[in-house]
Amino acid sequence: MLTYLKRFFLAPSTGEPLAFFRIAIALLGLVQGGWLAGSITLLYGADGLVPWSLSSGIVDPYMPQLSWLQPLVRVTGVAADTWVYVLMGLYLCSLALLLLGKYTRYAAFVAWALHFTFINTGFMAAYGVETFMHIALFYCIIMPVGAVYAWDTFSPHTRPLATEWNTLSIRVLQLHLCVVYIASGLEKAMGIQWWNGEAIWQTLMQGQFARFDMHWIASYPLLAKVIGWSTLLLEIGYPFFIWWRRSRPYAYLGVVLMHLGIALFMGLQLFSSIMIIFNTAAFGWPYLQQAYRSMVQPLRERKRLQRAGQLATQAFWSHFE
Repeated sequence: MLTYLKRFFLAPSTGEPLAFFRIAIALLGLVQGGWLAGSITLLYGADGLVPWSLSSGIVDPYMPQLSWLQPLVRVTGVAADTWVYVLMGLYLCSLALLLLGKYTRYAAFVAWALHFTFINTGFMAAYGVETFMHIALFYCIIMPVGAVYAWDTFSPHTRPLATEWNTLSIRVLQLHLCVVYIASGLEKAMGIQWWNGEAIWQTLMQGQFARFDMHWIASYPLLAKVIGWSTLLLEIGYPFFIWWRRSRPYAYLGVVLMHLGIALFMGLQLFSSIMIIFNTAAFGWPYLQQAYRSMVQPLRERKRLQRAGQLATQAFWSHFE
């Protein structure tokens, strides 16, 4: 038993899935920052949608928050919103360094701390993508995400080593996802709305989520029920389907399609993206590699044949020169 557990958690493996996790999370954070660029003061400013005077009374006073900048504002005379822009710029710079793999752990720590400060103050603390971004940045601090495809460790002459820490990190991601999905599925299953299709109907009809005119689904109540049942089956069954090797590719594909559906029909592109990143790093990386090879290898073979044909033609005509 101990031998099996040691092999399960500590068998050496490459760090490529963790490098993908680092790069994808940093890119997603930069994209999100670009989307918010025009609304930073509205979301996080001293007099924004959630003023500092209000957020400081809600959040635990020992938690980092932007209201801690007030003494600095009084001392320097620099406007509070200017400091918000400075911190947001520092946050985006740390994400850029994380993307490149330069000072990886330090960059991840700075990004995590600043992100924690923003979500303790701003308007989006309850948004799911913020929670998972906070978790992902913390994982980037403690996991060896900068061992491969990183500026700090790049060398054209050496191949990255397989270590037990890579495997342990991947297992943590995998077990975390299993807990997340089964907890979400069980919570949904305790209410009647996911069994009778009401949850699907309400989601598609809410103005903040609705992207298409879906009134026609009222004529097909069984369709809404099937979507709800499928969601419950996929989330509650996630730990079982994803661990069985034969069903794993179908479970991974099902989860990816579910989140793509959420992005398309509810407009939650960032949340769907971060969940797909988590699932790909934890379970889907071999299938991503396989898909890449299936596309790249035929192109390489075609170029090789073309080159061989060109050399044969040159050799043929060289006899007549």
